[in-house]
Amino acid sequence: MKRFITLAQRGNVTPSGILFIGMLFVSFGLVGCGGKLGKIEPSAVDTAIADAEMALAAAGDVDAPTLASDLFAAAETNLEAAKTARDEKKGNAALRLAYQAIADAALARTNSMNVTKNSELNASILQKETEAESLRATVNSKAEELAGLHAEMQDIQSEHTQLKQTVRALQKENRELGDTREAYGEQVAQLSDTLEEIQGRARRAETNIRNYGREVAELRRKLEVADRRVQEEGHQKRAVIAEIDSLKRQLREQAEIYTEKLAEANQQNAGEEHAEYLKQKAQEARAYVDSQPPVHPVKTGRVSLSAEQIAAGKMVLGNWERAWHANDLNGHLAYYEPNIIADKVVIHESKEHRSKIDLQQLKADLHQMRTHTWNKAKADTEVEGESVIGIQRLTRLAMPAADENATELYNIWIREIWMHQVGNDWRIHHEIWQVYENVPNF
Repeated sequence: MKRFITLAQRGNVTPSGILFIGMLFVSFGLVGCGGKLGKIEPSAVDTAIADAEMALAAAGDVDAPTLASDLFAAAETNLEAAKTARDEKKGNAALRLAYQAIADAALARTNSMNVTKNSELNASILQKETEAESLRATVNSKAEELAGLHAEMQDIQSEHTQLKQTVRALQKENRELGDTREAYGEQVAQLSDTLEEIQGRARRAETNIRNYGREVAELRRKLEVADRRVQEEGHQKRAVIAEIDSLKRQLREQAEIYTEKLAEANQQNAGEEHAEYLKQKAQEARAYVDSQPPVHPVKTGRVSLSAEQIAAGKMVLGNWERAWHANDLNGHLAYYEPNIIADKVVIHESKEHRSKIDLQQLKADLHQMRTHTWNKAKADTEVEGESVIGIQRLTRLAMPAADENATELYNIWIREIWMHQVGNDWRIHHEIWQVYENVPNF
């Protein structure tokens, strides 16, 4: 019987099986008592009650009073009832109640252990879920970092593309400058040849003038000789008078030729002097400009705008220009920031006058400029940092040429506009004027 109870404590037999086996042993015990029918040995009852107490103690070790309180309470109740039946000499009832208490205690212990295992499993599941959630958060964070790196890589690729476009544009501009430099070199060579030709013609004219002067002097000497002959030889008067008239006619013709050659030489000398004057004035103007502090902001070539932003800025520059040519001064001024300070440079007779003007003065100066008709000579667009730059060159005839050897003089107005984005709008935050007065149309 002790071996059976040990099996019940290990939880290898169900409580109903324990009760059935216990009752079977009781029956065998009754049969084995021989002549003591209806009576059970007190030691068997005491052993069963002791086993029930051990089963309750084992259930209490696994916290059955809390986790399987109903079964544990039933086991305690049956144990107390078994003890009461033993005291009342009711052996059969005491043995049945003791085994019932053992079964209830074993079942309470098993349920308590299952609850404990379930709690541990639930705690483990919660921990795993927490770890899984942490891993998901880590994965999401890494995904966001990967997306950020991908976006940064796209920005770098876009900037690389813009830099390549800028390099190509600079290379193209460099080639154009080289072509322009070659063209200017050819023009300078042609002008040098023309100047040498004019100088040669002037030297030849001076030689001719000296030759004609000698011829005139010779004719005068002959005229004096003829006069003396008239005085000395009266009988040859008519012939001498005829010769004198011929000489006078020749003298007048040579005098006219002399006058024409002299005028031609003077014109050639004037052309040389004019060319030399223009060259000297250009050198003085360049030297003066080089000696002045720079008006334009330093350009680094860096671009911080996207292609869409550059296109939008150029479109607004076009609207600003159309407003000026349409004589819409208010619409033209609507693109300026209220606190703008513009640089105005006026170059007159190789002298430069600089000033800074606010929006009110800018409006007055634009109104004054609008009284003349300006022709658009050239327009260009650049990008620097966060600004789109528009460069316009306007000209108007200031002094027509007096003759074919004189040079037409112009007023040249160069406007450089710096525009950046403010919110959803584009505004001009800086402008530079360069006004050249009475200069050749360079």
